[in-house]
Amino acid sequence: MKAKIAKVVQSVFRVVNPLRWLRRGWFALGNLRRRRRKIEYVALTLPSSLPPLPEARPWWQRRVMGDSPLSLLELDRFFEQVGRDPRPKGVILVLRGLNMPLADLETLRGSLLRLRQTGKRVICFAQDYDNATYFIASAADEIVLQPGGSLNTVGLLAQAVFLKDALNTLGVEAEAIAISPYKTALDRLANSDLSPESREQLNSLLDSQFDILTGGIAAGRKVSPEAVRTMIDNAPHLDSDALAAGYVDSVENEEALYRRLASEHVLTLKQARKTLLRQWRKPAQRYVALLRVGGLIVSGESGSPPVDIPIPIIGGERMGDLTVVRQVRNLMQDQGAAAVILFVDSGGGSASASEAMASALDELAQNRPLVVYMNSVAASGGYYIATPAHWIVAQPGTITGSIGVISGKIITDGLWERLHVNRVQLARGANADLFGDSGPMTDNQRAKLRAGIEHTYQQFGGRVAASRKMPFEAVDAVGGGRVWTGQQAIRHGLVDELGGVDAALNKARELANLPDDAPLAIFQGKGRPLLPQLAEKADPTAGLRYLHENLRGIFNGSAQLLLPFWWE
Repeated sequence: MKAKIAKVVQSVFRVVNPLRWLRRGWFALGNLRRRRRKIEYVALTLPSSLPPLPEARPWWQRRVMGDSPLSLLELDRFFEQVGRDPRPKGVILVLRGLNMPLADLETLRGSLLRLRQTGKRVICFAQDYDNATYFIASAADEIVLQPGGSLNTVGLLAQAVFLKDALNTLGVEAEAIAISPYKTALDRLANSDLSPESREQLNSLLDSQFDILTGGIAAGRKVSPEAVRTMIDNAPHLDSDALAAGYVDSVENEEALYRRLASEHVLTLKQARKTLLRQWRKPAQRYVALLRVGGLIVSGESGSPPVDIPIPIIGGERMGDLTVVRQVRNLMQDQGAAAVILFVDSGGGSASASEAMASALDELAQNRPLVVYMNSVAASGGYYIATPAHWIVAQPGTITGSIGVISGKIITDGLWERLHVNRVQLARGANADLFGDSGPMTDNQRAKLRAGIEHTYQQFGGRVAASRKMPFEAVDAVGGGRVWTGQQAIRHGLVDELGGVDAALNKARELANLPDDAPLAIFQGKGRPLLPQLAEKADPTAGLRYLHENLRGIFNGSAQLLLPFWWE
């Protein structure tokens, strides 16, 4: 009886809660104050690179490095706010070079197109335009070029660097065994030139990326793709030539632009955030959780090197199975997370770690929708962990696929000889030196490693076949290490939809029967430890251990690798 009374009291209090109405009144008063301020345009100077998701920084990092950089997701939410407010006419984007993957450029471009659909005007201004900035500017209503500037849309260029001969001069040799010639992750160490398969793959990717670039520009500028290719083939273009050809809409400096717009109330991003009207959102008990997994897939804890190490594979972020599995288990216990978006930005890594993550995600997907969003790259191991998903979304320019396995090792005996270092090796067991660096593998050892690769490939392909509802033969036809763009992958049945995080969010809400305004919550941090996954203690030698573990696990071939044909 007491429990029933308490439940009734709680229900009544939720309706007549004075604090709730007080908060709503204060919110309305704040919007009333903002409405009295004038705003015509918002001017933003975009940094060269925007992370896809917000980055949380502790106070001590903010003291040293400043506030977290503006993310693409935050910028999209800001554009939504501009679109809802009836006062601003639009935004002015000042572009000073963009250094982002194609998928991130597509995300930014999509945000601009959605802003224009609300009736707002988008103007892009730059001193010069290159491929990336012009691709973004083509989504605007108007492209403005500074006098003396140029249009440097010269096309796409891919370069491959091979280190085999350089390593041989040091007495170092790389030995690689791959599921097929298309699995070329170690080619730069083991080969001296592009293999026919690598050349075919690179040309295929360039063709797809070039189609995305030219198709986007053509749609934005309302011209044919052939006209865009002519523009590219004849670039660079001087300011007057670009204006005469209609590649830009005006040639003028920023001051002249503002005079022409006759706008006295042009606000910066910071000023606009304090001025734009805000939208009241009811507190939600159920939401969509977003879990980002990015970097090299490794066994152990996630982390980053203490400093940026400019060495392929070793430098940059790493994604540990202990951390990811713990995060997934925490989400399984969170009843408020009605659906989960797995945000993948990884080129792969350890096969065993990928299996551990995929297994945990399988459990998560048993009782709630799991949608995968593939950002700039979700290839090999990055695709492996996407297999438990109910739905996969990728950008047209996302690099994905690379369904295959590779292994190998580095042989350094010649290096020690050149250094006049005498290494004496004693062993017990016929294959004790299988992963050692003292010499090449024997035929028997190579056969055993090949058998392991075949076994892992069957497991990988089986997961893909079950996930995509394809026969294994069909998976093998698009697998074998072949890499695709998202545009190509959807034709091969490897993804379900092309789009950004907004498309993944809409699908997650649909699958979970959530309202259109159900919030998105980004799940960050390593999470609360859940047995048997125990967090490691802080290690003062973390930098050395990071370098050693990655070298041992990758170059010595101690695990099957799920990596695409490039490492960065």
